[in-house]
Amino acid sequence: MNYHIDTGLIIEKFKVDCECPLCEIKKIVEEQFLHEFLNDAVMEDNTRIKVGKLGFCSRHFDMLLSRQNKLSVALQTRTRIGVLQKQFGEVKSVKQALKYADEIEKANSTCIICDLTNESMVKYYKTIAQMYVREKNFFKMILSSKGFCTHHYAMLLKYSKSASFFAKDYVNLLSGVQNRGIERVDGDLKKFCDKHDYRNANEPLGDAETALPRIRTKLYGKKYD
Repeated sequence: MNYHIDTGLIIEKFKVDCECPLCEIKKIVEEQFLHEFLNDAVMEDNTRIKVGKLGFCSRHFDMLLSRQNKLSVALQTRTRIGVLQKQFGEVKSVKQALKYADEIEKANSTCIICDLTNESMVKYYKTIAQMYVREKNFFKMILSSKGFCTHHYAMLLKYSKSASFFAKDYVNLLSGVQNRGIERVDGDLKKFCDKHDYRNANEPLGDAETALPRIRTKLYGKKYD
């Protein structure tokens, strides 16, 4: 079949013992774009134009800034500032102030790395649905996973039509896996809470010890520095 992307990363991350294999995939995709924007991409005119128009969100800016190539970040930031300066002229009226406020707010909500990462992730959501149909044992990998964070679960459902005639079976599998994953983590969370009752002081925590960071991943996605 003609996949949207290489399926090797999907198979690799679905084998990982984690709360969301899509978070693991996103980290790899994101790292690839961070690498590009610290290296060759910075020299391309077309890329610099896009950076000027969209800029970086604070999270991705901090991630770029934490790496070695500070010059690349500085050059791209100057390009972005050149575009933003148009919004920082003298404000002569309330009407103009409101217009500038709206433009600045919109400018602060865009990020070229977010856009590129999201576009790439859509290809993964579609490909996973196709693999469910065409890869003989892939459904077993989904079934044995621990589910997904809420965002990536929603995205898998959103693009479930890529499973074509098997879309109904596919979403049924996804929902079953997700519900079991939520129930499992919630059970550990309950055990964690119960442990703080003095009557259970001697009870072993087991997996419940990591319940909070795992439910964090389930609700908000895995946090990466």
